[in-house]
Amino acid sequence: MSDMEMTKEAVINRLEEISKEEISEDIFVKANDLKNDYLRLAEHQRQEQLQKFLEEGGNADEFDPAKDPGDTRFNELLIILNDRQQKFKKLRADEVLSKLKAKKDLVDELEKLVNEETNIGKAFNSFREIQNKWKEIGNVPTKEYKDLQSAYHRHVHNFYYNMKLSKDLRDLDFKRNLEIREQLLSKIESLLPMESIRGVERMLNLYRMEWSECGPTPMDSVDSLRTRYRELIGQVLQRIRDFYQAQQQEEAKNLETKRALLERAKGIAAENFDTPKQWQTMTETINRLMEEWKQVGYGPKEENEKIWEEFRGCMNEFYKKKKNFFGELKKVNKVAKDKKLELIRKAEEIAASAPDSFEDATKLVLDLQKSWKTAGMVESWEENKLWKKFREACDKFFTAKRDFYNERDSDQIENLKKKEELIARLTAFTPTGNSNEDLQTLRDFSNEWKTIEHVPFKEKQRIWEKYKNVMDSKYDSMKLEASEMHLVKFRSNVELLSQSGDAGKMMNREKNFIKEKISKLQQTINQYENNLGFFRSSKNMEGLLKEVESNLQRARDEMELLNKKLKMFNDAEASKSNTPS
Repeated sequence: MSDMEMTKEAVINRLEEISKEEISEDIFVKANDLKNDYLRLAEHQRQEQLQKFLEEGGNADEFDPAKDPGDTRFNELLIILNDRQQKFKKLRADEVLSKLKAKKDLVDELEKLVNEETNIGKAFNSFREIQNKWKEIGNVPTKEYKDLQSAYHRHVHNFYYNMKLSKDLRDLDFKRNLEIREQLLSKIESLLPMESIRGVERMLNLYRMEWSECGPTPMDSVDSLRTRYRELIGQVLQRIRDFYQAQQQEEAKNLETKRALLERAKGIAAENFDTPKQWQTMTETINRLMEEWKQVGYGPKEENEKIWEEFRGCMNEFYKKKKNFFGELKKVNKVAKDKKLELIRKAEEIAASAPDSFEDATKLVLDLQKSWKTAGMVESWEENKLWKKFREACDKFFTAKRDFYNERDSDQIENLKKKEELIARLTAFTPTGNSNEDLQTLRDFSNEWKTIEHVPFKEKQRIWEKYKNVMDSKYDSMKLEASEMHLVKFRSNVELLSQSGDAGKMMNREKNFIKEKISKLQQTINQYENNLGFFRSSKNMEGLLKEVESNLQRARDEMELLNKKLKMFNDAEASKSNTPS
């Protein structure tokens, strides 16, 4: 199973199986491999948790990885296997000492046989018995064994040649040894295509020990066997060396790749970014660096952990700066959010009201929209939510405004028709000659005109002038005293003025003009009254007295007329406030 496919649970299950198998050296090799696999998976899991913690704004110094229940069982299994291994090692050590002593005894026994036994048949039987015991004992992996093995082979050679065995017997034994060595050569050769280099190393050591324990072969085969043996051993050792050299080269290449990633991470960690978008872009970039890092294999052991610590330090620095940036931004966003909530409140308030003037209300809404642009930014998800509410309030207002003007335009067209029809009736009216009735009829026309509301703006001045001209012509056709005609026409003009587009300003101006004339006229009257008192007490002033009395009366008549005109303005204003013109 590859590292990418293997899971921590699968490793634990395999360890469970191994812990129940019959004890052997191979079990502990497998267990050690599985232990390394589990630790790599655990470290990979820890790095992923750390990365997520940092992305969420955490501080690396405060990182506490989540507890995995599987870790407890993993540690228990390691303790069980370690205990079995210790017992196994003690048994092996005791067994090695026992085997070593047994082989020393056999070497001594063989030496004694070579030097003392003269009976060939008896000697050969004893020799076979010693050989069988030697093979049954097997290899003894100790430093002393090499010397012991050399002594054993020396005595074997001495036995064959000192005992002067028959050629047939010797050849038979040589032939058997030749077969064993040729089989070993085949086994060594089979190691060349094996994938597991660890397995190759273990099996090579075993085959080399078996080769050293094998007896002599025919003299004509010794050189070829030795040459073939050395060639194959050399090829296997070269393959092992090539593997570790390639591994070193791969690790060196991985180290260079990680150094390049580290430099890029250092560059990013050293920068300070100004906008959330820049931070988001750089976060995606540095996360890609982490993913690339995970895909790169191990570097040299002495460098791997060091460069990882540097890389992780860059990640920590980047996320620390990011956390600080968004912490400050959150404060700024809070101020902007409060401003925008207030703008939303005002916009909703305007949208929910029925404004007296849509023009004034429109200016307020446009001012709110300008203020929105300068209120500052809020987090994007919240900005969209706030903007949606603000826009809905503005849209609601402008929809109401559009509906109002659409309805008003329709009403104004209808009002225009009504005024045209009124003017037509007024044009058709012919005074009867009864002044009171005719004046009342014209006043009724005027009152009816005032009850008709607004007409389209582009038609307002035209229709008003048309009405005024017709009304003036009707007054002109009536036979009234000059003073009465003056007041009647003045009243009509005041009423018409009150219905004009700029009525308020124009009427105030006319009123102020009349008030000013009244004030000046009052001063003149006061002066005339003072003069009358002086002239009445003087002799020979009859002519001037009459002139002053005449001027005073004219001034009082004019004052009365001005007051009537002022009253007409006041009545028109009062009427306008009750009935729109």
